[in-house]
Amino acid sequence: MVSNSEKEILCYCMSGGELVTYPDGSVSYKGGITKGVKVDSNTKYSDFVRELCSKFEIDPNTVTLKYSTPFDKSRLLALSDQSDFANLLGFNQGFADVYVVKEERCVEPQETTRCSGDVLVGSVVEDSNLEEATNRSNDKAPLLSALWENAIKGVGQIFDSGSEFRNALANFSIACHFGYKYIRNDRERIIAQCVADGCQWKIYASAVGSSNIFRVRKYEDKHTHPTNYEETVKYRISKMWVSNIIKEKFRNNPDYTPQDVIKEIKRDYNVDIAYHQARRGKESVKEAVNLSLKNSFKLVPWICQRLVESNPGTVAVYTSKSDSTFHQLFIAYYASIHGFRVGCRPILFVEEKSLNGKYLHTLLSVTAVDADNRMFPVAFAVVESGSLENWRWFFRNVKVALDDNRDIIFVSERTGDIVKAVEEIYGSVPHARCYHHLTEGFKMMLKCLHLSPPVQDVLKMLLDKIAYAKTRLDFDDALGKMRSISEEAYDWVLKNEPVHWANSLFPGKRYDQFSVNIAGSYGAWIPEAQELSIIELINLICKNITDIMVGRQANCAAWKFPVGGTIEELLKKNISKSEGLHFRCSSAFRFEVFGILINYCVDLHQRTCSCREWDMVGLPCIHACAALKSIQADIYSYVEKCYLKETQQAIYSECIHAVWTNEIPDGTSVNGIEDDASSSGLGLLRPPSPPPGLRRLRGRPKKHMEPQNKEKNMEPQNKGKRPLHCSLCKEAGHNRKRSWAGLRQIG
Repeated sequence: MVSNSEKEILCYCMSGGELVTYPDGSVSYKGGITKGVKVDSNTKYSDFVRELCSKFEIDPNTVTLKYSTPFDKSRLLALSDQSDFANLLGFNQGFADVYVVKEERCVEPQETTRCSGDVLVGSVVEDSNLEEATNRSNDKAPLLSALWENAIKGVGQIFDSGSEFRNALANFSIACHFGYKYIRNDRERIIAQCVADGCQWKIYASAVGSSNIFRVRKYEDKHTHPTNYEETVKYRISKMWVSNIIKEKFRNNPDYTPQDVIKEIKRDYNVDIAYHQARRGKESVKEAVNLSLKNSFKLVPWICQRLVESNPGTVAVYTSKSDSTFHQLFIAYYASIHGFRVGCRPILFVEEKSLNGKYLHTLLSVTAVDADNRMFPVAFAVVESGSLENWRWFFRNVKVALDDNRDIIFVSERTGDIVKAVEEIYGSVPHARCYHHLTEGFKMMLKCLHLSPPVQDVLKMLLDKIAYAKTRLDFDDALGKMRSISEEAYDWVLKNEPVHWANSLFPGKRYDQFSVNIAGSYGAWIPEAQELSIIELINLICKNITDIMVGRQANCAAWKFPVGGTIEELLKKNISKSEGLHFRCSSAFRFEVFGILINYCVDLHQRTCSCREWDMVGLPCIHACAALKSIQADIYSYVEKCYLKETQQAIYSECIHAVWTNEIPDGTSVNGIEDDASSSGLGLLRPPSPPPGLRRLRGRPKKHMEPQNKEKNMEPQNKGKRPLHCSLCKEAGHNRKRSWAGLRQIG
């Protein structure tokens, strides 16, 4: 095994091109020349610079060197002395990217134009190597397999194990471009020879005594290959070889796909591997870094501890059963807790999402809305199922984490367990039913009534009017129209308790927030995370929350108005509708706005309107906009504080510090074996048992079209047969063959 003092890497030295950073964070180097320089721990910085400059034929005094790390390829670090060179070796494994930045020398042209200041327009930058860079921009980078040319040195070479010898043999064959086969391969001895016909290359290694150490006993190092043999050679590639190649890259990028593995191995080693080899190699790495479905549960105590250490104020708790198997996990990042406390409206949207992994867990989550009416993540939990016990445990942790004295309003599907858990933990707080789920149930009910599509569309429109009506008068008017069309639809609305979802009847102020934001909630991230381990799921959620925090911080800084884009559109819409409204001023702050059938009273001092929209939403309604326009008042001064830019800045003022995948310990065992991972504070938490009898059927799974409201009195979805009608007598119940009118004509 190579020690630190013998560490050797290949530096990709690039000059004359451009480092391009893409929106997803990946980087690539476009154009220029690439040279390879092999260095180790004994290489001096001055020798490295001298060799690099000689390869590019440039003056060392006219260049600046920079390098990147595997953790962040887009951020370049200075490479100016021996200590920086030591960091280069320490941060990189196998290879490193070094960039040569040339100092530009400006040559004053004969004709120039000068604008304001001292900026010269039309100056020419001279680069003596520009022609060379253009002619050689297509040079291929050296292969990393060049580092393996001395992996097998000869008789007497020592390897720590048979596995290490096999891996060295595979690397050596790729570097020297030949294939081999095993004559004998067991725990005591390994014999391999070249597969080319007539080739005498052969190696023999065996264990030293009863130890695991292997020593090369015999070695024939001469090859006799036919012409063009290297073009048809087939290398011996195992999943362990693939896993050794991609282990460090996988640690830095858990989203590493088998297709990425295939492309990078082809690029760096000129080796073609099949998709199944890449997939099995990735699975082997996941096992090695404890990210497999089974091993990941052992890391739950460790990652909870690391999240709290890296994000003070974060709540990350877990529970286990009596046999130490995983039971529940709850995480609320401090950035989310702080943002909800200082700026978000006191509304929590509750969601439940099933995870279709091996252990069939369930994701519970609560979200809020920010100052621009966009989803704000608050907390989530991974539990075995959405049972009353788990919901009670989840809401208890939410209450402790948020520690908010405001009267919180909940919006959910209002299933029995959720309603009971909220009442037990929070008491009699307003609890609205998600309008999205309600409309899905209403559509299923309409299908069972076999109504024509135009009638169904009218009933859906009336349901919207019932839900969004601001006054009881408008509510009763829409409900009466629905009853005149369909008595069944009217009964359905009353049975589903409109007090929990109709705006005019709901007891709390929910700012016109009717539904869980399905498109932007935790559940929207799950399809990508279906087969991920619990650690990968946590990292994925953390990544998405971090992207939201960083993105909206930058977006808020670019706001041109005191409110965000979504709220600005609502205000513009109300101002546009207020055009042409007539009003009468009763006092300095009171106005009477004339409507078509009814007049509305606006009080600018109390910020209320008799239409109740300003009271419910917190934004000036069309009547208030007409009054404000008449006195030329600033409309933003009458917008509720929860919508303003300073509130949005406060919501996203904190950031999340992620736990990098390369920090995860290796090699823990649930059998009680302690190693580096367990000594770092990692508890031995067992994975839960998979459900008994779980077996995936072959083929595409069938879809079960169940109504989401699950009403017991729902009629079966069978269409009734159309009754027969006679074309002669126009009566129902028979056709023309059995018509008396037809029989009389025949008689």
